[in-house]
Amino acid sequence: MEKLLKENDETYVRQLFEQNLKDPVELVLFLEKDGGDRLNQFNEQYHQYTEEIAKEISALSDRIKLTIYKGDLEKEKEYGVKNISALFIEGKNTSKNVVYYGMPSGHEFSSILEDIVNVSKGETDLSLKIKETVKKISSNVEIFVFVTPTCPYCPKAVRTAHQFAMENKLINGVMVEANEFPKWSEKYSVYAVPKIVINEKVQFEGAVPEDVFLNSIYEALGIKLTF
Repeated sequence: MEKLLKENDETYVRQLFEQNLKDPVELVLFLEKDGGDRLNQFNEQYHQYTEEIAKEISALSDRIKLTIYKGDLEKEKEYGVKNISALFIEGKNTSKNVVYYGMPSGHEFSSILEDIVNVSKGETDLSLKIKETVKKISSNVEIFVFVTPTCPYCPKAVRTAHQFAMENKLINGVMVEANEFPKWSEKYSVYAVPKIVINEKVQFEGAVPEDVFLNSIYEALGIKLTF
C-alpha cells in the first residue's frame, strides 16, 4: 500500500513526538485475520488503511510501540473489544479505556496525535477543577463519540471524552467512525456528528464545553452536578 503520510506530515509529527513524548506509549490494534468470517469488502479497505496509519505513526518515534492482533478472540476479550477495527492507546494513565473504533483519519488524525502526547506525558489539558470533578466519579462510564473524518467539530468531543478517560480509569472514552459502523450509527440514531452517547442513557450532539459534557456524565449516573 502507498504511504498515507506525506513527507511534510511525517516531519511535523516526528518533531511533535521528539519535543513532547516522555514515557513509552503502546498502540494496540485489533483487526480481523485475513479471510476471517467478520471481514467483508466494505470494511477490509478501512482496516488496511487503519493498519497502515498505525504503522506510519509508530515508526516516527522510538517511544511508540505498535502491537497488532488479528482474529485473536482471547485478547479481544481481555480488552473488551466490541467491534473491529479497534485501536487502544496504552500508557501509565490509561487502562484499555482510550479507544478508536475505525480509522482516525481526516480531522481525527489530530486527535490521535494529541492523545499519544497526553498519554506519554501522563497528564491532560483539562482544567484543575474539571480534573478534580472527573476523578470523583466512582461508577463505570462509557462514552461513545460518533464522528466522521470531515467534521471539524468532532475532534474536540473525542478529545474531551478521551481526556476524561485518562483522568479516571472507570471511564471508557470511545471514538466511533460513523461511516465504518453503520449498525451502531443506526442503533443510536446518528444523523449529525459529533453525536455523544453516555451509558446509553444520555445523548447529545455537538462539541460542547467540558463542564457541560461532564454534567451530562453525572446526569447519566443520576447525580446532580453543580460547579
